[in-house]
Amino acid sequence: METRAWKNVPFDYPRAVPTMLAEEEKRYLFWLGRDAWDGNGLVVEIGPWLGGSTVCLAAGMIASRKHAHGRLHTVDNFLWRDFMAARAPLPLQNGESFLPYFQENVEPYHDLIVAHTRALPDDSFVRDAERDAKRFTEDESVPLFDDLPGSEPISILFIDGAKSWRGMRHLLRVLAPRLQPGKSLLVCQDFKHWTTYWVPMMMARLEGLVEPVHDVRGGTTVAFRLLHPIPTTTLDTLEDSIVHVPVLDGLGLIDRAAGWLSKDGDTLGAANVSLAKVRFLSNVGKNVEAARVFEEIQSTWPSRRDVTQVVMASAFMRSQIGHDIRRPLAIRLTWQWQKLVGAWRKHVSRRVYA
Repeated sequence: METRAWKNVPFDYPRAVPTMLAEEEKRYLFWLGRDAWDGNGLVVEIGPWLGGSTVCLAAGMIASRKHAHGRLHTVDNFLWRDFMAARAPLPLQNGESFLPYFQENVEPYHDLIVAHTRALPDDSFVRDAERDAKRFTEDESVPLFDDLPGSEPISILFIDGAKSWRGMRHLLRVLAPRLQPGKSLLVCQDFKHWTTYWVPMMMARLEGLVEPVHDVRGGTTVAFRLLHPIPTTTLDTLEDSIVHVPVLDGLGLIDRAAGWLSKDGDTLGAANVSLAKVRFLSNVGKNVEAARVFEEIQSTWPSRRDVTQVVMASAFMRSQIGHDIRRPLAIRLTWQWQKLVGAWRKHVSRRVYA
């Protein structure tokens, strides 16, 4: 997989636009728009939030000097959730639309962008209150996403807003006919995040139809190139909900996805994908198994590598399912070091931009 082509690409990200993207992911998306997009076909973004990823893609498309007018389509339910306030303290209540703030943030690129207020279906988990608080519910008055206008094919599909197995399945069923074998990229922003297990699981289910081509080592993004058309029958036979995926099959899919990264030398990415088994097992009611798997993964965590996700998983185990599993000394020391480095960087950043 390609891991370096975008690392030294200069891109001045507008700091006023809130984002949850890592620094390398910003450069990667700019590079996608500038170098990976050939000017033929649409760039489609699922889940732009307040426009951080939109700005990166749009700036790259302009830098490509190709015809970009109206070629960047963004899809979001644009509904505010309370957890978002930690990243962007906007004067909004839970369930209100943040579309005007998105439009303000992307105003310099407004002639490129076509925004669609649409929703993807979500799974719901009685065992995961934290995740349910972030999900779309069907009683909210946002139309279901059912396609994009016109018939132009999709060159790049950036997926950040498919927040469930059901949502991912629906998205692919809608857009698969517009993806081009040998050309279209499926860019999965949440592939290496431990909470979004359905992303690596779904891509592993499509093995043979897609191949991993880009691995953003400094973030959670992995991109896939479509090799062959995704048959309608393949998508129609996928389980309607994650709770219908057999447990052993689900664990095997996650292992397969982690194996792609491990084989390519991304040991931290592989560990984070493997950690997704914990959230999957918990969401299907297998808490004892989740605790056992977590202990195994924690005990073999790559030495001196980022422990953010394993610490998050530890907090989840304690608060959500009542298992308080002691962290190994190596993880405790690495976590303390990360916090010191993070505090220093925040201090330096404040001085630079004061």
